[in-house]
Amino acid sequence: MSEFDRWEAQLEETARAFSYPPTPDIAGAVGRRSASRRAGSLPRRRARAMLSAIGVLILALLLVPPVRAGLLQVLRIGAVRINLVDPTATPLPPTAAPTRTQPTLTPRPTPLSSILDLQGETTLPAAQAQVDFPIRLPSYPADLGPPDKVFLQDFGGPLLIFVWLDDQQPERVRLSMYQFLPGPYAEKSRPELIKPVTVNGRPAIWGEGEHLLITRSGRDVMRRLVDGHVLIWTDGEVTYRIETELSESEAIRVAESLR
Repeated sequence: MSEFDRWEAQLEETARAFSYPPTPDIAGAVGRRSASRRAGSLPRRRARAMLSAIGVLILALLLVPPVRAGLLQVLRIGAVRINLVDPTATPLPPTAAPTRTQPTLTPRPTPLSSILDLQGETTLPAAQAQVDFPIRLPSYPADLGPPDKVFLQDFGGPLLIFVWLDDQQPERVRLSMYQFLPGPYAEKSRPELIKPVTVNGRPAIWGEGEHLLITRSGRDVMRRLVDGHVLIWTDGEVTYRIETELSESEAIRVAESLR
């Protein structure tokens, strides 16, 4: 045996006798860590999937009118609250059939007679002197001019009512506009149509159909001066409401022309 062979054999024997530290199970550790990550991420993925499913379910429910009405019953804009759900009628106890009688027909008051019943008639200068916010009036249509009637009432705060009469039919109201501050508070029954719109980029509500406008006390009912449509919007702390027979686009144009 050569000297080199003896050296190689001694080196192998020394290597076998040497006590090495245990080799770490790298592959096993990596596998266990991956499994742990998968196990930890599984609940998170399930939670995200559940939230997504709930969101889809809510969106689907909102597409169903009865459910949507149940979730959203009141719409508030400025000083006006609109009830989106009609009150449930309380059934009356059964009674004997009443004797048929001819109903007494009450003539419907003309718009002008309703206006003359309003309290607090004043002038523009006097009204401006009594309120601490600038009175703004529409400049459209061009032939509208100043209001024919001005009323200042107190419903827990100043309420201004402006009325423009039809030049061709003086007994007919062409346009009416209400201005509320945060103090006054009115509640509207649901019109036949409610549509979200914008006035000068701010949220507004367009309504069509008959409705009642009731003051905060619940005792006073504000008369509708125009049997037409309603546009409600806010600018700062002031709530504006106009009644008109104009179309939606024309009413918005009137609202955006306030000066």
